[in-house]
Amino acid sequence: MNYDDKELLGDIYQLAETGIEATKTVLPKVEDSALKEELEEQYNDYSEARAKSEQGLIDAGAFPRGNSPFQKAAMWGAIQMKTLNETSPEHIAEIMINGTTMGIIDLTKDIGDCCGASDSTVHFAQKFIKNEQRHIDNLKAFLQ
Repeated sequence: MNYDDKELLGDIYQLAETGIEATKTVLPKVEDSALKEELEEQYNDYSEARAKSEQGLIDAGAFPRGNSPFQKAAMWGAIQMKTLNETSPEHIAEIMINGTTMGIIDLTKDIGDCCGASDSTVHFAQKFIKNEQRHIDNLKAFLQ
């Protein structure tokens, strides 16, 4: 496994961890059962991607770098502020769509930056993006 593979796997690991933290933070605020189900599915996809990227990094002799405590606290605080007065399904879906979209943008750039990554690592990153897009499409139903 080369440097670009490790970088791309590390990027996936961090994005999945961010998604896990965001979902864990917002789930207790969700009362709509269909939205809760969608977010739990998204959480499970993040957990699976984090585990797979972590194993790939470990197999390559690299150590997965998670988000710093400061990054986690900042995200938690931002979600708390955004949901302080508004926890409707529409608002929660919008928050999650925005975060998920940012992740897609970041990972798309990362794929371009890691042009020496193996086909299997790039495919894994593209699958992550495809799952993210599916979740966005599912969350759009709550915007109406």
